[in-house]
Amino acid sequence: MTIQHNLSAPAAPIPRRTAIARMAALSTMTVSSVSCVAQSPSSILASSGVGVSIAGAEFGMEKPSFSNSNPGRINQDYVYPDRVTIRSLVDRGVTNFRIPISWERLQPNLQNPPAEHELQNLDEVLQMVASEQARAIIDLHNYGRYRLETRKGPQTVIVDQSATDGQQVSRRALAEFWMQLAQRYSSHPAVLGYGIMNEPHDLGQTNWQQVSQEVVSHIRRVDRQKWLYVAGNDWSSSERFLMANGDRAWIDDPQQRTAYEAHCYFDRDGSGKYTSSYAAEARLDPNIELRPIERLASFANWCERNGVKGIIGEVGVPANDPNWNQLLQSFFAEIHQRQIQGFVWAAGDWWGEYPLSVQPRRNASQDSLSLNLIKRFS
Repeated sequence: MTIQHNLSAPAAPIPRRTAIARMAALSTMTVSSVSCVAQSPSSILASSGVGVSIAGAEFGMEKPSFSNSNPGRINQDYVYPDRVTIRSLVDRGVTNFRIPISWERLQPNLQNPPAEHELQNLDEVLQMVASEQARAIIDLHNYGRYRLETRKGPQTVIVDQSATDGQQVSRRALAEFWMQLAQRYSSHPAVLGYGIMNEPHDLGQTNWQQVSQEVVSHIRRVDRQKWLYVAGNDWSSSERFLMANGDRAWIDDPQQRTAYEAHCYFDRDGSGKYTSSYAAEARLDPNIELRPIERLASFANWCERNGVKGIIGEVGVPANDPNWNQLLQSFFAEIHQRQIQGFVWAAGDWWGEYPLSVQPRRNASQDSLSLNLIKRFS
């Protein structure tokens, strides 16, 4: 999920007449036409069904005091997904998950291997996913950054740059971190693949294409089977994907198991904060119902032109608002038609009254409108 967005001009939309025709066609899709057959994660990309991110292990990273030396306490500042949540989602037909993690918690010292005690927490989650015959993407939820403790206090350092006291967060550090995780999980039956970095943005002099290529190259030294998910720059915006990342796919993966990741939200600025009501936004934009197709188009067309796989790593709306959920339904139908995997943001035990939460209720009849849509399209 995004923390903040810097607005920039959107990519050119698809023609309105085309979008309207597409919307009319999608509105006729039935539930029975949206079904997927589970297959081995070692042989294919995930099906075009809809999955869910289960948040919690990345919580607390926004606190000013957070750093690699002060990562917080588990079950106090952050929490890993539990069996009840995983099983409840599987019972509703959801079998693809995205599990956000924190780099600082998994590797509090960049010169040392990942911390075994924290890896064991992740192991437990993946074992629960495996026991439910489901699959998960491990998602490094760090925005192209690492929070270092320095002599002057915590400092957020962009990958491939240095803190004010000279400490480096090198691209090699990120690549070797992922190589060690891949070595651990290369044969794990629940792991579909590795999301190497969530929403890189505002990277300054850092070249994200070079950094991500180095990560891919390191992972392939130890794991030739799992899928690798490479997020686009500029918050991974689907709408701005071409503008932010150029015309061409950039990853050289000898196994040809790399998918590019974009995120898509439907509020005015695409941040996913939904600070205005649907009615307020519709007054400003009479064509609001076209946003799902138009915002997906730049990314989906880019993938098609380059002959590469794509996924929507995050999409979400206020979970009980019928108008926003109508847009979500259109989006689900469109990614199904284009055979693009999608993950909704987000379930998780600690969301409380968070408007976008799709955490299952004890009584399935009380599930949110968004979760009911996910059930249909999973």
